[in-house]
Amino acid sequence: MKRNKSGFITVVIVSLYLLIPLFMTFLYSVFSKWSDILPEGFTFRYYLELFSDRSFGISVLRTVLISILPILLTAMVVLLAMYVILLYLPGLEKYIRILCTIPYAIQGVILAVSVLSLYSNAPGILSNRTLLLTGTYCVAILPYMYQGIQSSLLSVNAPRLIEAAEMLGAGRLYAFFRVVVPNILSGVIISAMLSASIIFGDFVIANTLGGNYFETAQIYLYQTLFASGQKTSAVIVVLFSITLIISLIAFSLKKKERRQE
Repeated sequence: MKRNKSGFITVVIVSLYLLIPLFMTFLYSVFSKWSDILPEGFTFRYYLELFSDRSFGISVLRTVLISILPILLTAMVVLLAMYVILLYLPGLEKYIRILCTIPYAIQGVILAVSVLSLYSNAPGILSNRTLLLTGTYCVAILPYMYQGIQSSLLSVNAPRLIEAAEMLGAGRLYAFFRVVVPNILSGVIISAMLSASIIFGDFVIANTLGGNYFETAQIYLYQTLFASGQKTSAVIVVLFSITLIISLIAFSLKKKERRQE
């Protein structure tokens, strides 16, 4: 009991410490003037301006879209690759690990400039900015998705689960996606949330590849830096709230699924 209580207190203290910058940002966004120790002019004017700005809503929707698509595509590709490695080609696992960790060493600006120089003049759909952003983010979040999925597969002993399912008459593909994947779903969700936070916080790739063609929330935030510090703080608070809501929805869906099981 004492150990649980001390652990809970520690978590609360650390959480409050981590939330201090966000609280100060919110505090700065609801006052029109802060030239002394205490702020002056309490107002929600900057939030009203923000939500009445159509370009901000569109930029947030674009950011959510460009976050969901790479995560879904990368998760599916990694899961299929791990299925083949686990059951048919286990010797390739070390090479896949090397390939999936290479993006760690590639900085965002290098990756973005390389993709832009290679595909900017490509014919047809290959030069589409949304497609370029999606593909680039797939590469950027690949190490995080791979590490999370691989660790989850090791923790549940996936080969044994598949063997047990086969003894009951299930096929390998069915056993992997209907037995193994539900058991590692929490790890996949955590990896997806980490990847989403990386994409939400990115500016270099979005600005280099998207720019004015595909204005995301990060580009909108950068533009507000030159207009108003309070409005910039309001944008930061709203983006954090959106990320928090997405995370809570994902974890609540997982919790609901566990209860149904």
